[in-house]
Order: sequence, then structure tokens, then C-alpha cells
Amino acid sequence: MLLNVLTDDYIDFIDTLSQEANIMDKSFYVIVPYWPMGDIDTLKRSSKSLFGTIFGGGGPARSIVVNHATYEKSKDEIKNRVDAVMSGLFQLGIKCVQLNTRELGELYYNFYNPDTAVREPLGDFESITAMYVRKGQGEAPQQHLIREEDK
Repeated sequence: MLLNVLTDDYIDFIDTLSQEANIMDKSFYVIVPYWPMGDIDTLKRSSKSLFGTIFGGGGPARSIVVNHATYEKSKDEIKNRVDAVMSGLFQLGIKCVQLNTRELGELYYNFYNPDTAVREPLGDFESITAMYVRKGQGEAPQQHLIREEDK
């Protein structure tokens, strides 16, 4: 009898504690991968060339060109995949949201720089982002290599 009363009292205590104090706040992040349309052999060849470039001393630099139609089609495909994952999680009773570019940047910054993030929070994120980055032509001028008579 006494054990039942103590157990009920302990259950009430844990229930009250979990409701009043935020003792466990868990966040999980789901990453939805995307590979362009293609077969598995193409994927294997591209991964082999990637590792060959990393471990084989490199090679000529390659540029990846994606036209606007392919970009939009890929964007729609990844959106459909994200919607499918989110609806599946919602059916399980899990609340989920899709992070935008700013939120992803803050997440990565805070995750990989926990000490710095407290002292130096990210500034205006819009000023440091772009839709894409393109390599310029030639090399950047190196001021320390320019002779005085050429200036």
C-alpha cells in the first residue's frame, strides 16, 4: 500500500516537473538528399572522379553549368521530396518546419562555432548571400608583385 502511494506521488512529481520545467528540448534535423536524374553508374563514375581529384593530386578545374530550365525542374523535384517527408512526419504527429537559407546559415554557424556564436552572432545575412557564385576570369591582382615602374 505504501509503495503504491509513493509510486503515485513520484509519477505526479515527474509529470509536474516535465510540464513546468523545460528539461528536455530536442530538435532533430532531416536532410533530404537530391541527385540529378541519372543512373547509378553515372553516380559511381562521378564519385570516383571526385575521390581521384581529392587523393590523386587534382587535375584541370571543371566548371558545372546548369541552365535555368534544369535548375527550376530540380528545384521542383526537391520541393516535392521535402513535402512528402514533411507530410509523412506530420502523419506521425511530429511537428516540422522547412528552414530557409538564413535559418540554415545560422544553424550551421551555431553548430560548428558554438563558442564564437555566443560572442560574435551573425550579422545581416542578406548582405553575405547570393543565388550563386561564379569564378571570375583571370587572377586577382596581387599588389605585392607589381613593380613600382608599372604602377
